Amino acid sequence: IPTLKISLIQIFRAHLWQKVHESLVMDVCQVLDQELDSLEIENVQKETIHPRKSYKMNSSCADVLLLASYKWQISKASLLHDNRDSYESISSTKYWIDVQLRWGDFDSHDIERYARAKFLDYTTDNMTLYPSPTGVIIAFDLAYNLYSGYGNWFPGMKPLMQQAMAKICKANPALHVLRERIRKGLQLYSSEPTEPYLSSQNYGDLFSNQIIWFVDDSNVYRVTVHTTFDGNLTTKPINGAIFIFNPRT
Repeated sequence: IPTLKISLIQIFRAHLWQKVHESLVMDVCQVLDQELDSLEIENVQKETIHPRKSYKMNSSCADVLLLASYKWQISKASLLHDNRDSYESISSTKYWIDVQLRWGDFDSHDIERYARAKFLDYTTDNMTLYPSPTGVIIAFDLAYNLYSGYGNWFPGMKPLMQQAMAKICKANPALHVLRERIRKGLQLYSSEPTEPYLSSQNYGDLFSNQIIWFVDDSNVYRVTVHTTFDGNLTTKPINGAIFIFNPRT
């Protein structure tokens, strides 16, 4: 356990947890800035937040506040990937987004359950003051690279966030730094290949007097992924193979 603790301290050195949070919030703001007209947004306001907000779990606050050009119809609270929204007679001119980070573990990394629990906790406690009753929590699990959201939605917001979060998850620069540090910590770098890849320059070598093999190791490590009863993901290794071809035979 001490070794694990030291590893985590090294991975998140130089305030990386805080920087990931800030970077995700900025990406969400940029996505919304491009859709002002289509979503009838008057203003996208990035809230000034306490530097420790991203790892203070007993209360929360909004990271982004949206102001409506007119009034939005607001849906009942639902998950980001649940496409059966029901709109009632609720409307609002203010809408908040709260980005939450977590480091999941093997027994508990159901990110949808986590997002829902945080939304219900923070919208009912006395310590958290959101700028309006309507908003959403976007939760991101840095250990398992999973994300979800739970909260109220207005027309067009949910499909936009579904697309945006899928892109942000792949392209966010702070997440890239985190992944590189994890790879380095786990020593997941393969050694540089001693043999060059086949190209037009070395194609003639295939027909020399030496025997040259093609080695394909892309199917060595294969796993199946399934969801447990608790909503966690588990992987099970299955047989892999390495393919060696002799182009002369």
